[in-house]
Amino acid sequence: MNFRGMARAVFQRFPDDTMERRYRHEQRSRQTKFTRTIATIGLALTLIQWVIVLLSFQASDAQKIITDQVGIVAVLLFYIVIVGWDVYLDAVWIDFIIMLAILPFLVRESELVTSTGRSGWPLNAYVTYIFEFALLFACLSFAVAVKTLLASVVVMVAVLIYLLSGRGYGTEIVLYTVQLFASFAAMLWYLNWAIDDKARSLFAARVSLDAERQKSERLLTNMLPAPIADRLKSNEAIADPFADIVVLFVDLVGFTPLSQQLGPKRIVELLNAFFERADRGADLFGMEKVKTIGDAYMAVAGALTQPPLPAKAAVDFAVWLRGEAHKVGLEFGVDLRLHVGIASGPAIGGVTGTKRLSYDYWGHTVNLAARLQDSVGADGIAVSEAVWRTVRDCYPFKGLRVVALKGVGATHVYDVDLALD
Repeated sequence: MNFRGMARAVFQRFPDDTMERRYRHEQRSRQTKFTRTIATIGLALTLIQWVIVLLSFQASDAQKIITDQVGIVAVLLFYIVIVGWDVYLDAVWIDFIIMLAILPFLVRESELVTSTGRSGWPLNAYVTYIFEFALLFACLSFAVAVKTLLASVVVMVAVLIYLLSGRGYGTEIVLYTVQLFASFAAMLWYLNWAIDDKARSLFAARVSLDAERQKSERLLTNMLPAPIADRLKSNEAIADPFADIVVLFVDLVGFTPLSQQLGPKRIVELLNAFFERADRGADLFGMEKVKTIGDAYMAVAGALTQPPLPAKAAVDFAVWLRGEAHKVGLEFGVDLRLHVGIASGPAIGGVTGTKRLSYDYWGHTVNLAARLQDSVGADGIAVSEAVWRTVRDCYPFKGLRVVALKGVGATHVYDVDLALD
């Protein structure tokens, strides 16, 4: 492990800066309530200490001690207020500033209390105790602040050495006091590090889980319409009756000879080009793509999508797609034509099975549209009588045909009368 990797492990930082900022903001935001509680406890303990000081010390000494502690109260109140602000959530250095601001008051309090002789504690013991108490507060309240806490420890050790050396303490006492404080500080720093390490592991696992869930949801949405995907995720059985929808089937004329002419790679490229345009047209005309089967394309209007006139939208889509098929054919050097069948009526939509899920439609209307597709010639658009009645004022039609459709029987068929492009 190189130096940068070691530093990252010790000081707890994600390699990705965006992820680090997100983690820092989230953790400090979650810590807000707890930090304010700890600071409030600190205020309460300070007020209790005021009562003890008033009862135990002479009035002049008590006044000095309490006056000094007013500074501690002011810093804690500021800390309580600023915790939760955006500036606090995004900047861990604020914790270090709070610690620097409170240290002079702690030193002054130690000097005042021990100078009276009323506490019975020497300066080195009292200042070590009060520094340890402050560090414990920092360990519990500083979120995502491993470096900040370590910097606070270094500053406290330096203050201890400077303070005790300047008060006539021998080297042995200074070293012993610093050693006691440093041992306690090391344990607290490791506790802070361990808490942060566990929080980072949980955060990274959740980010990874969220990414996988979003990936799964995208895949599910690609397979199913969004409303159906949402219902399926809540374990709802999907079975929807529709009183009147429009079903469209399209397939390519002479697909088998085309496959032999173009070869596997080119025929797949042709299908991709054609289906890509069909998908774009489905969105354009308010159709719902249902599925592709080989060279066939199925779409529906009036079920999950609601164009103003579903039957007209289906015919408009068919006419547009016929022109797009010609363009694709020109790109691949073939004469690409379509068969189109359109029918309207009742149907059932739903999801079945547990693998390769899809929202499909069943019923007489679906079967009729498929048979109408089989009944028409190249570039023909055949519609059922119900569709014809809806769009007859929008498009010209050829004369009525009565066709015996497989599985349907004698059926009135109407062909859209459009000149070839």
